[in-house]
Amino acid sequence: MKKRLILLLLFIPVLTIYAWGQEEKRKFLSLEAGIDGIGCAAPDKAYIRAVYDQNYDYYSDQVKSLMTINYIGLKFEYRVIKNLFGLSAGLRYSRMITSIGRDSYMSSGPDYFYVNYNQSDLITEYAKVCEINQKGDYLGIPLEVRLYPRKEHKIKLYYKAGVSFNFKVHSNSDISFFDKSMEQYQADVIKVVENASPNYTTFHIGLGLKIGKTNKPGISVETYTPIGVRFPKGSYFVNPLAGSGLQLLLSVPLNNKEK
Repeated sequence: MKKRLILLLLFIPVLTIYAWGQEEKRKFLSLEAGIDGIGCAAPDKAYIRAVYDQNYDYYSDQVKSLMTINYIGLKFEYRVIKNLFGLSAGLRYSRMITSIGRDSYMSSGPDYFYVNYNQSDLITEYAKVCEINQKGDYLGIPLEVRLYPRKEHKIKLYYKAGVSFNFKVHSNSDISFFDKSMEQYQADVIKVVENASPNYTTFHIGLGLKIGKTNKPGISVETYTPIGVRFPKGSYFVNPLAGSGLQLLLSVPLNNKEK
């Protein structure tokens, strides 16, 4: 909570100066789309047992996890302080896709690992699982600050920083079994898997490249790293660390009067 408050307070000085300014403030409406790749800590799960990799013929007690976040949204931007700073806020829909058992985004992980899905004093049951996937849909509010160059150019480089607050609307889990005959136990195995986080916060710094004059519609490409992802306290499916991302923006000026 303290980190969120600090990030929000960063907007206050700029907003204050904005209130004092007398110059015309440019306004923009932007359609955004992006993807973030987030590294995760190796999951420490009581229900995950030995991992087997046929290629290297070995057993391990660790399995890897990955996260990607795809999103689309709409943002409104206000330019302040001689149009050097852009303050933006909007509404974003994102889908968080997480996986336990995958080594990289382009390939699968070890052949299988064991999931203990039923244990009592009399019986212990395991399933050979290739991968556990979880998808979560979120609605969020992105808040961003951009610093633009003083001079007008058709192609210009700028800096940005931002934070977003996202709240879950739906999620589901899916199990990929090593033995397809185990599909009938899908619901039983899912019961031991943690829920997706009810909300998450991201924050980042980065660079952007805008193509087009300020008073005309333009396209921007932004890249940023590191991306920090924070969940509320609790036990969830994965433990995100940090990553990088790419965002595309299509911006339309709402007051395209020449400076």
